[in-house]
Amino acid sequence: MAEHYISNRAGQVQWVMQRVSAVLLLGFAGLHFGLQHFTSDAVSTGLTVATRLNNPYWQAYYIVFIVLVMYHGINGVVGIIRDYNPRRNLRVPAEVVLWSLAAFFVVLGMKNVVTPVPLGTVKESYAARGFPKGESPGNPPSLPIAYDFRDELAELALLEYYLEQHVHRTEGAPLAEVFAHQPGIRLRELKAEDATAAVAASGAAFDRWAQGVIANGPVDPALRKRLCAFSSSFEFAVWAANVRVANGKLRNDQPTVERWTAKPAYRATELH
Repeated sequence: MAEHYISNRAGQVQWVMQRVSAVLLLGFAGLHFGLQHFTSDAVSTGLTVATRLNNPYWQAYYIVFIVLVMYHGINGVVGIIRDYNPRRNLRVPAEVVLWSLAAFFVVLGMKNVVTPVPLGTVKESYAARGFPKGESPGNPPSLPIAYDFRDELAELALLEYYLEQHVHRTEGAPLAEVFAHQPGIRLRELKAEDATAAVAASGAAFDRWAQGVIANGPVDPALRKRLCAFSSSFEFAVWAANVRVANGKLRNDQPTVERWTAKPAYRATELH
């Protein structure tokens, strides 16, 4: 019976660790894929990414992921080099360079993971400047895709997504009531001919809801959930009011701006 192949040149430990790291990577990569496609984070925005990177549990996950990826890749290349059995004066410098590169990229990746842009800074930026407008090549790159979250329909659809998925709700109003649409129908699913009146009504309804939440005042800090993007409905309502005004000014939406003449300022450190 033929024996299992174990490279004598690469070493048995390296051979085993290559298989162990491969199995671990399947789990880590599968979790990342599932997160990006089948969870509340499937819609990746600057806010959802910042929320995840400011979570210590996800930071630990990505640090381990980075180490596994670099180890598996470099260890595999080193094994290939050793299997060709080059002269020692060529092999040793090549391995030193490879492991040095691995160490550099691990440190760089870990630095980016453990020192992300603070979530509060990202939220305050949106509150002051509104949502973005531009185009993206997509991922993987393709033809440029235009986006405009300053448009009221896109803005409200994004606010609806945040309220449903990334807010620790401290009040119980259903989404259909908050955004004035039929249960089960999302704003982004509206037909073009129905959109104009429906969007105006939805925007007005959302503003009434946010004004009511703000009027009730902030919740007890003990009731906040700080690992959420928004720790309470009150924080979200104040933030959304500032976003609505910033976007309203950019699109010359005077009714929205006038509804929020007395809006409170959004300061993440005070509200989160």
